[in-house]
Amino acid sequence: MDSRKILLLRVYLVALGFVIFAFCIAFQLIKVSFIEGAEWRTKSDRLYLKTVEAEGDRGDILSANGLPLATSVQLFDIRMDLNTQAMTDELFFAHVDSLGWYLSQNIDRSKSPVQYRNFLIQRRKAGERYLLLKRNATFEEMNMVRNFPILRWGQNRGGLILERKSRRIKPFRSLAARTIGLDRENAANVGIEGAFDEYLKGETGIRMVQRISGSNWKPVDDISSLAPLRGADVITTLNTDIQDVVHHVLKDALVRHEAQFGVAVVMKTETGEIVAMSNLDRQVGGYIENYNHAVGSLIEPGSLFKIPSLMALLEDGLVDLDQKINLNKGTTTICNRTVRDSEAHDFEETTVRHSLEISSNVGISQLVNEQYKKAGREADFIMRMRNFGLDKQVEIEIAGEATPYIKDAGNRAEGWSCLSLPWMSFGYELSLTPLQMLTFYNAIANNGKMMKPFLVKELRREGQVLKTYKPEVINRAVAGEHTIQQVREVLEGVVENGTGRRIYDSALPMAGKTGTTQLNYTDHERVRTAYQSSFVGYFPADNPEYTCIILISEPTKGGFYGGTVAAPVFSEIAKKIMAIQPDRMPIAFEKSTLGTGNFSYPFWQVGYASDFRYIFSSLGVVAAEDEDIEFTVLMPDEEMGMRMRNRHISREVMPNVVGMGLRDALYVLESAGVNVKINGYGRVVGQSVSPGSSLSNKNIELILDI
Repeated sequence: MDSRKILLLRVYLVALGFVIFAFCIAFQLIKVSFIEGAEWRTKSDRLYLKTVEAEGDRGDILSANGLPLATSVQLFDIRMDLNTQAMTDELFFAHVDSLGWYLSQNIDRSKSPVQYRNFLIQRRKAGERYLLLKRNATFEEMNMVRNFPILRWGQNRGGLILERKSRRIKPFRSLAARTIGLDRENAANVGIEGAFDEYLKGETGIRMVQRISGSNWKPVDDISSLAPLRGADVITTLNTDIQDVVHHVLKDALVRHEAQFGVAVVMKTETGEIVAMSNLDRQVGGYIENYNHAVGSLIEPGSLFKIPSLMALLEDGLVDLDQKINLNKGTTTICNRTVRDSEAHDFEETTVRHSLEISSNVGISQLVNEQYKKAGREADFIMRMRNFGLDKQVEIEIAGEATPYIKDAGNRAEGWSCLSLPWMSFGYELSLTPLQMLTFYNAIANNGKMMKPFLVKELRREGQVLKTYKPEVINRAVAGEHTIQQVREVLEGVVENGTGRRIYDSALPMAGKTGTTQLNYTDHERVRTAYQSSFVGYFPADNPEYTCIILISEPTKGGFYGGTVAAPVFSEIAKKIMAIQPDRMPIAFEKSTLGTGNFSYPFWQVGYASDFRYIFSSLGVVAAEDEDIEFTVLMPDEEMGMRMRNRHISREVMPNVVGMGLRDALYVLESAGVNVKINGYGRVVGQSVSPGSSLSNKNIELILDI
């Protein structure tokens, strides 16, 4: 009995153990399923599902006339999950031949349909879930691929994986490229891209993705479910028509003179709006926008600084424009150093006015030396320069503006000597940027009111104005009214009678100052002397609308004086800008008449280049022409009368058809697969979808007017 009881006890204990173990398992199941279920399900999801940030599209940078200077083009990496659960063998093998044919014809013609078929079958057998079909596909290519066999069934059944990204492009390519700037991932943004990055970048959204293999994740939702907020658009003051003129005229001059680099900036006189800014450096293969010299490069202004020196003398009542001054035939001695004019004169005595018109170094240095240095008033001269604002930044929106350098009077630590004041009077031993010099001359053109130069007018998102930037006055009167009037007379005289007389044109009165600066005057072992040619002025002289500065550094061919190198560039830009103004008659160029009759040319017409060639051929007219033109902008040319410039028609973004006739506009847009609605008659004056925008919008309305 004892043995039997012991055996039964053992059985009961084992049974009890099983019961307790079963209860423990049941408890754990209940605990995992109900008590801790949510936590474990979340952990499980994290292994296969996660959320990722999706950046919003970057806003556009637009010109003052509404054209895109920088925009984001949507691109797609197209992949395929060959082992999605809903893709059965029956469906796959029934359509893989067709898919192979479509891929061969549209994606990679180097592979035959059979090769593509075998490749897809091989990758399916290998368990491929993230097969790349095409990288950086455009929106049109993406739409085409998503309609291929198998892929047209979508993400779950057809295995289609679309990964969207964007690429920043400049539809006008190199026009104002450094001013517009760069949007870079691994470095600081520059230009307008950098200054307004906070507004341009979109707000981040959230997207769910699923692990399919290793570190590969695919979107769980459709591409259209992305919900980040697009960045704001930046509306600039830049005018693409004027920018195009400035860019090409400057580039032609740099090529002609084989110069190192060039700067051209055009500003609206009344407001300070910068309508064009071009900076071109010589590189292998041509001239490109490489650095914004207008904003960031300090230069010794040379003879451009004679006008601030004259203004100081006039403001302090130390000279009169009609008083006599002895130029000693163009040479004098100051502090045992010889000062020479650029050319010897056959006269000794002239007026202060005339000495400025012919840009005499001897004249201005003697006046400043006698009236300030010998009188012990050196500090007064420097104070005048500071009162004119020449020692201050203009605080343009974009980063990188250099700080002007003007010595303190008598400061030996800065290298002040007995030569400093007379040398400063004609633009040496001090430095400013071209934009700072332009701002000063713009104040003269604006009757003494100095305006802050600015590049951005407005920030806008989805049609709503977020912020508006208005003209800002830096100094309401840099000098007295009488002084400003006298200086303007001198600047007009420079063009009519002085160093700028080569550009005198009675049809368009211009005013300004030439500058010729020797760059390497401190290098006593120099092989050759390097020069910098400049001209700054405004037009029309009697009622200024625009102020412009031209700087050409180290011209090596065709002269080096400001009057022969930089001034003609200013003149050509001025004439072409005035010719394209919509509210005035085109300026007649002397060389624009052809044959025996006078022709009235259509300015700034846009159309199919071969049509214009046919018309010109029929009329016996010869027009200058850029290379490789399909569509052209017809514009005035001083030499030939007309020039056909290339109008780039993008194949990646919404084309620019403004200015075209209806036939040409329809051809361009319908070739891009866009549906066109027409409103009005005549030529295209507006389009509802901005040029450079994504072609995702297949509908556009054209506004036509006569």
